[in-house]
Amino acid sequence: MTQIFPVKVKCPICENEMEIYNLMSTNRFGAQDLDLRPPEMMRSTMNTWTKECNNCGYVSHDFKEKPIIDREFLETESYKNCDGFDFENNLSRIFYRESLINNNDVDAQFYSLLHCAWACDDVNDVDNAIEIRKKAVELIDIMIDSDNNVNLKLTKADLMRRALMFEAVIEEYSNMDLNEEFLNEIIEFQVIKAKEKDAGCYTTEDVQKS
Repeated sequence: MTQIFPVKVKCPICENEMEIYNLMSTNRFGAQDLDLRPPEMMRSTMNTWTKECNNCGYVSHDFKEKPIIDREFLETESYKNCDGFDFENNLSRIFYRESLINNNDVDAQFYSLLHCAWACDDVNDVDNAIEIRKKAVELIDIMIDSDNNVNLKLTKADLMRRALMFEAVIEEYSNMDLNEEFLNEIIEFQVIKAKEKDAGCYTTEDVQKS
């Protein structure tokens, strides 16, 4: 069961007082997407994962934390117009702004972009979802270079395929061996879908059924 409660907070940038909604509890039943997006009910709680000040536009997952940027940053054209991305929904814009704030933290910026892509998916904002995933691929390459994590490699394969980078998926993953049967099945699944030029959303359950 998902529990969301309203709380009053003060923006640490402009001191604007407002009401936001905090996620107190939720659950997940079923298979997650191959790009890590959780199943329901957690899947539908994205609007609580980060918050935006309705006065100055500051974005943070926790307004009690000390900001890493100042009011001047919020006034930059890059921040105000989301680097020119014309998103179809407000949540995508919020997550993208969060990624700009997290510019000096590769991991945090990556997950902000990933969440932005998911928000684009939810409103069928296909073109922006593709471009955001391409930006996320650039960051996950940096993460893999510093931490040769198998899960990151699996996530990258899905990001690339869903960003229409089919040939790159085939080239990078066709001969990859992750020394575990199910992980190799995921890689094989991604390569097959890339060869079919299929950029659809799939879950771990889809891999098991294939």
